[in-house]
Amino acid sequence: MNVIFFVHIPSLRSEVGLPPREQDSEADGPHDLFDESPLMTLYGLFEMLVFGWPAYLIKHTTGQVYPGGASHFIPTCGIFEPGQYWDVVTSVAGIAGMIGLLAYCGQVFGSLAVIKYYVIPYLGVNFWLVVITYLQHTDAKVPHYRENVWNFQRGAALTVDRSFGFLINHFHHHIADTHVAHHFFSTMPHYHAEEATIHIKKALGKHYQSDDTPIATALWNNWKSCRFVEDEGDVVFYKN
Repeated sequence: MNVIFFVHIPSLRSEVGLPPREQDSEADGPHDLFDESPLMTLYGLFEMLVFGWPAYLIKHTTGQVYPGGASHFIPTCGIFEPGQYWDVVTSVAGIAGMIGLLAYCGQVFGSLAVIKYYVIPYLGVNFWLVVITYLQHTDAKVPHYRENVWNFQRGAALTVDRSFGFLINHFHHHIADTHVAHHFFSTMPHYHAEEATIHIKKALGKHYQSDDTPIATALWNNWKSCRFVEDEGDVVFYKN
């Protein structure tokens, strides 16, 4: 059986501390002018893009909720199957060894050298990874289905193909602008994704989601407009 990870799951109205909709004077938002300010938007984006990936690995932040919590460093948590126990242990041991090596390099070459040649590039990779996955799975026009109306086809279509421009799309092996195809056929070789997307567009019709908004603009707009979904309802959309 394959393990399926669900990430960038919307927060509920109740989880962000808002009253029920019928008691909310702002209803669909915006709810806080301070939160809507450019400074707070920049802070929120910085926090997500720099620390989002480590938070996901450590606490499974924005991921599927598991009883007792979840972490990619705990081999017995609900994320993993029993047969993956030693794979997780080996992975954690490798990370611990790398941290030890970095500490040693800090002693030999100096902390600033480690920060310059490892920490900053590492955070840069985190930044880019979160940008891609966040924009693939977050958009105000994408519906979210609750369990009693969800099925594989609906779930697979809940992503957005986004272009990062010809050159970046090429070097990304089209991971962002053919992501709908990946959802439907996760084991398909990436070099068939562009061809598959042509046929997926025809099959899905109006249900196919794509967006060519410049990436920085899309990131800014989505962060401001995609704050929560309602606690009730079979089909819900992001609100702010």
